[in-house]
Amino acid sequence: MLRLHRRCVCILFLLLLSAAVFFSCAALSEEAFSVSLPKTVKGYTPCEIRIYAPVAGEAVLRLYDAKKNPWRVMRASVVPGENVLPWDGLGEHLERLFAGPYHFEVSLTGEDGEVRNTTARFRISGTTPALVYALPSSETLYLDGSEDWFAECYVSFECTVRMEVRNESGVLFTRDEHFGDVDGGGAQIRWKGSVGRDETIPPGEYTVSFYSLPNPDYSFSWPLHVLEAGSGPEEIRETGPILPERGMSDAEIWDIMMRPSVVLKDAGADADMNLYASPSARSRSVATIGGNTQAMEVLGFEGSWVKVRVWSHRDGQAAVGYVRKSNLTVRRPGSHYGLLIDKRDQTLAVYQDGLRMAVMPVTTGMPTKKAPSRETPAGAFLTSLRLGASFAQAGYRYEYPIRYDGVNMIHGLGYVRVGRVRDYSDNLILLGQKASHGCVRVNLFITDSCPINIYWLWTHLPYHTRVIVLDN
Repeated sequence: MLRLHRRCVCILFLLLLSAAVFFSCAALSEEAFSVSLPKTVKGYTPCEIRIYAPVAGEAVLRLYDAKKNPWRVMRASVVPGENVLPWDGLGEHLERLFAGPYHFEVSLTGEDGEVRNTTARFRISGTTPALVYALPSSETLYLDGSEDWFAECYVSFECTVRMEVRNESGVLFTRDEHFGDVDGGGAQIRWKGSVGRDETIPPGEYTVSFYSLPNPDYSFSWPLHVLEAGSGPEEIRETGPILPERGMSDAEIWDIMMRPSVVLKDAGADADMNLYASPSARSRSVATIGGNTQAMEVLGFEGSWVKVRVWSHRDGQAAVGYVRKSNLTVRRPGSHYGLLIDKRDQTLAVYQDGLRMAVMPVTTGMPTKKAPSRETPAGAFLTSLRLGASFAQAGYRYEYPIRYDGVNMIHGLGYVRVGRVRDYSDNLILLGQKASHGCVRVNLFITDSCPINIYWLWTHLPYHTRVIVLDN
């Protein structure tokens, strides 16, 4: 009887010990799933995200700021134990993350079917120098100077940018430009084809690259066709409709986007010109044409005057009138991208090489009786030179402006500062409805339904990209 009692006690002890070991191992297994990274991270600077996984599986890392705005989604297949994921402290489209607190929410779907979650917190503290973008004015350079050729560049911090031209034989030409006051905006690196004193590059096919000397990993390259001379000014002709109709196919819309534009010749990007009721400067003004990027629908000719249709900057209304032919010229849009903004639906569609890439909600202008000019004018336009990375208006700061229509721009949502945190909530809730002063606001944050944001547009759309705005 005593032996039986002792045997029962031993069995009970072993069972309790086994249970303790099992639960301890399970607890350790759960504790083993963790994510860590440096407490402070800089943009454009390599760092490591360490994932400790108890089982193999798929990890999803979602990056948020202190207001729970989403900035990036990263995915990785992991094995049991330590996994290292490289990161450069940038957002989904390599956007700079401004200083402040951030965190990754990480989920691991294991091969055992379980989903484990954890959070890793850290701070962003600025950025190291790097080239943010380089956008060519054209992929063709004319040695006779009939068209200016330049690349718009922007840097994250003061540094030197190198331009490099090469062909199959190797590097033929380099040029260094120092970028200082980045708060004043980027700058253009202009080139006429010179490769030395009294020497120009011969016509041919080349590759041009741009990168910053302190951080050459972030570089931008494209083909460059060098020709002896341009074909000369294009003749101004009747254009036919310059806006697509709703319901057209993407191919039909792209065809209209790629047609040449009749625009003001000598006016600046933000200079206005009157449209007259009859072919005389003494007649009344029926509309205001906004700068040298607003396309006109040419309806006919009367002597030295051209009859055109435009949408006025005064109130956004369509108008027909006359402008002197000597004030007009023809410009061709960039061949790779186009934007279609629909004021009725409050959407912006992005096209690349004829294909619709994405559609996103926007906010366009809300006119009032006292301020009818706040209407976002319909029409066809070309983007102009960049104006820097941000501007302030009515208590908000707006990022990544792209000027396309005189004073009107496409830009990000406005924010206010709450301590070290940027609060976009006031503008975020207005997406999909009219509310702006005339500009087109685009979301800064990525969503599951749209992988493109305003930063992507700002760093991808070159000079003279086509922008079409459909009326209500």
